[in-house]
Amino acid sequence: MINEAKKIELARWLLDPDSPLSQEGSEDLAEVLAALERRLEKAGLNKVFREIELPLVSILEEMNQVGVRVDPGYLKKLSGELNKELEKLIKDIYKKAGEEFNLNSPKQLSAILFEKLKINPEGIPKKKTGAYSTDAETLSFIKDRHPIVAPMLRYRELYKLQSTYVMPLQELIAKDGRIHTSFIQTGAATGRLSSQHPNLQNIPVTTEWGKKIRGAFIADKGNSLVSLDYSQIELRVLASVAGDPEMIAAFKKKLDIHRVTASKVFNVPIEEVTKEMRNLAKTLNFGVIYGMGPNAFAHTGNISVEEAKKFISEYFSDFASVKGWQEKMINQAKKDKFVVNLNGRRRLVPGITHPNRRFSSEAERVVTNMPIQGLAADIIKLAMIQTDELVHKKKWQDKVRLLLSIHDELIFEVSDKMVDEVVPEIKKVMEAAYKLKDVELKVDSAVGKNWSEL
Repeated sequence: MINEAKKIELARWLLDPDSPLSQEGSEDLAEVLAALERRLEKAGLNKVFREIELPLVSILEEMNQVGVRVDPGYLKKLSGELNKELEKLIKDIYKKAGEEFNLNSPKQLSAILFEKLKINPEGIPKKKTGAYSTDAETLSFIKDRHPIVAPMLRYRELYKLQSTYVMPLQELIAKDGRIHTSFIQTGAATGRLSSQHPNLQNIPVTTEWGKKIRGAFIADKGNSLVSLDYSQIELRVLASVAGDPEMIAAFKKKLDIHRVTASKVFNVPIEEVTKEMRNLAKTLNFGVIYGMGPNAFAHTGNISVEEAKKFISEYFSDFASVKGWQEKMINQAKKDKFVVNLNGRRRLVPGITHPNRRFSSEAERVVTNMPIQGLAADIIKLAMIQTDELVHKKKWQDKVRLLLSIHDELIFEVSDKMVDEVVPEIKKVMEAAYKLKDVELKVDSAVGKNWSEL
């Protein structure tokens, strides 16, 4: 049986008049195409397929072929620095444990923490084996219960960076001095692009070592890397689709939406909002998009569950249209067993009526998130298509190349001589790529010689 991804690939070939497959006139393939077209039409997915996904195929293929230049000497040096840091952490952990053990063995770590060191296991789940969990969430939860936990968390972070990025990246540099990731259109249920071999979308952006790793990705001589990033696109989409007057007004006045939210949930004037208040409001804003409940919000925001419940209740009181929109989407999904975004992109949610509340709650989170994240994904894809058209129209192909698509950000390699001309043009195209109701899209830009500088 041919899966959906293969059907789309076959359809792409068949729709190309120059394709050998279409010229063969295979009855089986023609039947697949006809069946797929009927299903697309019935599901209202023709627009998504023909105006977004299909034009994107050749752009992604070109990005995969172009790749991004990497400094191998820089990566080698970084690997050495990481090893030194890891060695210090290992010695510190062994000293605090009173013995040597396999730090990468959850079973051995659990025995050290909860049997030998007698760390209080209150609130910590057990695995099927009977051992206490030692995942990152658990270690963060108990980091104040013993001095061994903080260096263990740090070890995990650096070991992952070394084993997942720094070492593998050195091996993936091609003969042309560039790394060629593969962007996948069918890798995420929301419609977002994913990246593999290697995954360049998950390199940490805020940590010290994550920034250092990004410094290994560089521009060719005579060129610069240019980042164009949609500012708070998901919150802008939420304000638009929910029609919330408070959020819309904040964006129209070009106010900091997180400070506005903090002002409302803390009931203080906006000029009295502290950094801590804003950070909590930011967590809450994005938590609403991802369906974060009180327990998760309490953990992430480092507050009590009761406080989390109070803040969430206050949020939905202040932004009542958001709550009303979410309830509307959930009720509709219970009838349809699927959810769609404004472009018609669809995601099935059969678990929305499941008798087990755990399954139905997860489906409800999907229902309130997918129309937001799915539309944001469509917008970045449309921006890629329209900027590609701009590049060809201006005949900039040899001077402007799209290298990476990282969530809501596009990274180009641009000739130094053309940066001042190119950036405003691309920014203009991206901000006009999709028309939201009552809310404008905003794009921020940055220029640098390596990814870290962006």
